[in-house]
Amino acid sequence: MRAGLAACGLWLVACAPQPVTPPTSTPILIEGGVVEGRVVRAGALQLALPSPTPWVARSGSTLLAAYPFQLLIYQDGLIQESQPLPGVPAFVRAKPLPLVGLEDRLFVPGLGTLPYKAKDALYTKEGVYWIDQQGLYLGRRLLAEGRFSFLAASERYVYAFGREALRLPDNLRVPLPAGVQAAVVQDDLYVLTSEGIYRLSPEGLQLGFRAGVYKGLETDGTYLYTLEAGRLRTLQLNLDTANRSEPQALTASLGVRPLLGQEVP
Repeated sequence: MRAGLAACGLWLVACAPQPVTPPTSTPILIEGGVVEGRVVRAGALQLALPSPTPWVARSGSTLLAAYPFQLLIYQDGLIQESQPLPGVPAFVRAKPLPLVGLEDRLFVPGLGTLPYKAKDALYTKEGVYWIDQQGLYLGRRLLAEGRFSFLAASERYVYAFGREALRLPDNLRVPLPAGVQAAVVQDDLYVLTSEGIYRLSPEGLQLGFRAGVYKGLETDGTYLYTLEAGRLRTLQLNLDTANRSEPQALTASLGVRPLLGQEVP
């Protein structure tokens, strides 16, 4: 009975009208797929969010959708939690562990708010890494001074990206191609620039390159995902095109089940 009431409560919260969020006229890249409007499609995962939001992130079976003052957490396409946020999101991270960046603080499910005004942040088993205009921190401890733009991590390393990358925990300075816009870390390091996608060794040696105009970079550990002219492109880790069927458009169809009784526009 209590389980049923809890599920009903989540249903009512998710059905409630969402605050106004910025328009999402272009596809948003997530691990394994894309979000367009309310529709999420990533491999076998297909669902419709209560309303569009640009703050969506995925890690395996976990999907986070952040709205002003509200965070929805899905598992295997089903809503599991709705948590209040103390503000409007600026970014959301699903991995290594869930985290939401707000204008003047961070929100970590299970930990609550942290008073760090961060440009980017990652929640790892070692703690929360974050950057601001002055440098890179782990919790309250300053690890390195400098101007960093964003963070990326694997189970082994955390990279802070600027004109070069700082690799932790060994504090190695890694050379980068000019103008890195995004990166993911596997056994190798993959970085996106305006020229294309580079495959680098963990020490920065170039192992491969794929020319093209791409937007965003994600990985599930087996494939790389990016957008080319608004369409999802799946690549092997050697940067060759993966032989996989991909959605050509994210319009509503009978294959997308509307969430919580709402119609997909």
